[in-house]
Amino acid sequence: MVLFNRLTLIYFILLLGIIFTQLFFPGLFQSFSGNILTIMALCLIVFYALLSLVMVFLPCSQFFHPVICQGTTQEKIVAITFDDGPDSVKTPLILDILRRNHVPATFFCIGSKVESDEAIVQQIHAEGHLIGNHTFSHAHLFNFYSTSRVLNELLVTDQVIAKVTGARPAFFRPPFGIINPTLHRVLRKTHWQSVCWNIRSFDTMPRDPQKIQRRILRKLKPGSIILLHEAASYSESHLEELIALIRNAGYELVALDKLLNLQAYVQ
Repeated sequence: MVLFNRLTLIYFILLLGIIFTQLFFPGLFQSFSGNILTIMALCLIVFYALLSLVMVFLPCSQFFHPVICQGTTQEKIVAITFDDGPDSVKTPLILDILRRNHVPATFFCIGSKVESDEAIVQQIHAEGHLIGNHTFSHAHLFNFYSTSRVLNELLVTDQVIAKVTGARPAFFRPPFGIINPTLHRVLRKTHWQSVCWNIRSFDTMPRDPQKIQRRILRKLKPGSIILLHEAASYSESHLEELIALIRNAGYELVALDKLLNLQAYVQ
């Protein structure tokens, strides 16, 4: 939020400067094409609004809130994470692949899906994988919710996960990877550590699986966090091949808490 606060401060200083000049020196910047100060003020307002909007979609910029997007390590270790589960059909298939290949993963689960499929969440936890908070609804309008409603989404999700696993997640991943001032107000006073990624697979889009793999491998570096989705056909059909390719590139797949050297659950 430091960057956003600084931008806002600079914005209001400049805007007040323009207003002050307009009030006390109205003819200073007049031109044949109109009032230059008015044009400057409009440009400033548009720039501030557009920049703030764009930065909402760039969580790793830390513009609105501190976010972890990769581990700070020189070791060739990376972590695989899955979003938007559990999925009653695909999650068991993913777990089978992870078990066969001895790979730990992190599942950022949606609370409503946890409630409707507790057995799979129990299996995820029992097999040693980590579970993170991905809100209760993952609603498309989540980023327009009030502060109290956002907080309730996260608290309820923690509760349903703790009911099934006995542990409250410390890791939170924002829906769609969007961070805004409302979410910042919730996270700054709570226990959740916001974790995103530095490799987005785009596996939910209709793409050639080989292109997805090449994209992931091209972006691999020590400390990388890879984003996949449980419901995507790629995870089910190409995860095993991806694991082999990552290992062939000399990388070890580790749990997210080990990669970040942080506790995955609230003590």
